[in-house]
Amino acid sequence: MLFTLEKVVQQYIKLDFPLHSRIHKLKSYSSSHLHCYIKRDDELGLMGSKTRKFSSLMTFLIHQKAKTAIVIGGINSNHVLGISQLLIENQIQPFLFLCKSHQQRLKGNALLTQLLVPKHQIHWIERQDWPTVYKAALDFADLQGNQSTYIIPEGGCMPESFPGALTLPMDILYNEFQEQILFNHIFVDSGTGLTAIALIVGLAFLQHSAHVHVVLMAGKEDEFLDNLKCYHQHFEKLVKLPCRMPTHFSLCRPHQAKSFGATSAKTFKDIHEIAQTEGVLCDPIYNVKLFKEAQRIIQQKNLKGKALVIQSGGTLSLLGFL
Repeated sequence: MLFTLEKVVQQYIKLDFPLHSRIHKLKSYSSSHLHCYIKRDDELGLMGSKTRKFSSLMTFLIHQKAKTAIVIGGINSNHVLGISQLLIENQIQPFLFLCKSHQQRLKGNALLTQLLVPKHQIHWIERQDWPTVYKAALDFADLQGNQSTYIIPEGGCMPESFPGALTLPMDILYNEFQEQILFNHIFVDSGTGLTAIALIVGLAFLQHSAHVHVVLMAGKEDEFLDNLKCYHQHFEKLVKLPCRMPTHFSLCRPHQAKSFGATSAKTFKDIHEIAQTEGVLCDPIYNVKLFKEAQRIIQQKNLKGKALVIQSGGTLSLLGFL
């Protein structure tokens, strides 16, 4: 099954992106009956796990000879920053459709994004109009009057990013082979949900028995499940084989600073604690909430065996909070 999936994914990735990350033990999360590891997707580059999605998305855009791309997202988005860099590198003009912010001064990702993209290529969408941002992007694309304009939704959540995201479950199997272990529990964060869905569907196809704990940082459970069904069908078309509908997963929300983008004094205390205990830097929107939720679930459910926490990267966004 692994060979089959590798062969399929390789058809959609023709760029030399780093797609393998190491694992190592998390000392403070382990106990006598559970060995906990971290997967260092933060070491794939500034964009972390998003690099996986970009690998197939950029392959697609280059193959299609795209001239312009409309990128939808927030002012502090890791995705917007990362994909803008790659678009410019490959001579594809980015137009950003960003949710208007009341930030007093530019810092962090917002500052870096506006270093990359000229002001006249940034369209600010009022927060109350955000639900119709995709229609606004479509209207703008129509005005361009050519076939080589593509819309990239929030988080790059689109079928063209999916093959790249599927490198995550394959890479975990490679880690297991290297370390001669088998994970019983895997913890992953979810924004738009594409990476988490690729992990769940990929592991099901590979007949892996691990339970995937998905911590929803944004979106609703029913939206995630609807997307899971859609991408499960898309996956079956990609591999041209039936794949059982995944059942070995659960969804939860962070217990602290629950709304997307919310932080608290406790958030930064946790970042400090993880940095000093494990030598791992976390961002306040995704990583640190995943780590603390994983710790809570491990303790409350008295998990046994071997667990893996995926550090999805994007730590650069931490600078926007300093």
